[in-house]
Amino acid sequence: MRELIRIKFAILLMLGQGLSVQAGELLDQLSSPPAQLVEAVSDSIPSTDLQQVGCTVDSGSCGAACQSSGSCGAMSDRAGGCGCDAAGTSLLAGWMPNSSGMLDLDLKSDRAFDGFIEPVTNSVFFEDPRSRTRLRFLFINQTIPNSTPVLGGGDFQVYGLEAAFALNERWSIIAQKDGWINLQADGIPHQGGWANLATGLKYVLIRDVENQFLLSTGFQYEWSNGSSDVFQGNGDGTWNPFLSAGKQFNCDTHLITTIGAHLPSDNADSSSLFYSMHVDHALTEQLYGLVELNGLHYIDDGSRLAVPFEGGDLLNLGSTNAEGNYLLTMAFGGTYKFNANWETAAAYEIPLAAKGDIFDDRLTFTLSFVY
Repeated sequence: MRELIRIKFAILLMLGQGLSVQAGELLDQLSSPPAQLVEAVSDSIPSTDLQQVGCTVDSGSCGAACQSSGSCGAMSDRAGGCGCDAAGTSLLAGWMPNSSGMLDLDLKSDRAFDGFIEPVTNSVFFEDPRSRTRLRFLFINQTIPNSTPVLGGGDFQVYGLEAAFALNERWSIIAQKDGWINLQADGIPHQGGWANLATGLKYVLIRDVENQFLLSTGFQYEWSNGSSDVFQGNGDGTWNPFLSAGKQFNCDTHLITTIGAHLPSDNADSSSLFYSMHVDHALTEQLYGLVELNGLHYIDDGSRLAVPFEGGDLLNLGSTNAEGNYLLTMAFGGTYKFNANWETAAAYEIPLAAKGDIFDDRLTFTLSFVY
């Protein structure tokens, strides 16, 4: 009886697909013995070109299997933290709308690379290559060398809220600079004011889940909306294009690098090239150690202040003698993941080499919510 039910179902399926000739031949064989009927059904059903899609995810254990719904990039896969091997590494994948005619604007982070740890230092320019939706509270305390002309010693603090919104697995909106700055320099009155706002777009050029490799590009535009009391809000804005890459090694170690430029729309601010490198290693399932290297090289002078030093990644003084100055720093720290949505990080940063900068040392603390 079961064989007859299966045969009738197969006939209905073939009729629905317009295979009336095959269905008719199968009906003629209904008087055959059950074994022959089953064989006839197997021979009559046309083969398909459907390919089983396997999904894997790295969330601390290399190559952990993930249940696939059979369609690559399905919402159920992403919600469960599964990235499809066949998601594609094409430069155009994710550029065009999907088959429904609309972009997949679910705002969920790409969970296929959850083993990676977001860079902590050089927070404005060091861009994570993943497409993620996250809010990150940022606190920075930086001391100023006592030998700095005009400013003397002192320190400043930054309180910020960075944001990123994943439109899909390729596109994301980023806003990596904002907040409040307190400046306490010995040589000038203490000041406080709003930082400039920087917003931009990021696109994942290569998304190789199977090999845990990412390559992204994008830009930020820093608006001149901040307070001049803390060396913000000057000039006509600044463009910050970048290229960022990430790679996993041995399941529990990750490398992230970024290169880019700081290019003012006018000559008020100084111009610079920047690069950063991050290496993290999983110490436990939730705790990661990290080391980061950041470099900044000034390639053109500004036109605002006749001083021989610049302000690094956070303050652009518009120094008329900035060209040729540089800063190279190293940071040590760690990240702790409370769960898949919440994590915190801290890093202590010192200069390795510097010429004409106000960097003595820096402590960075972050608290992130990832959607």
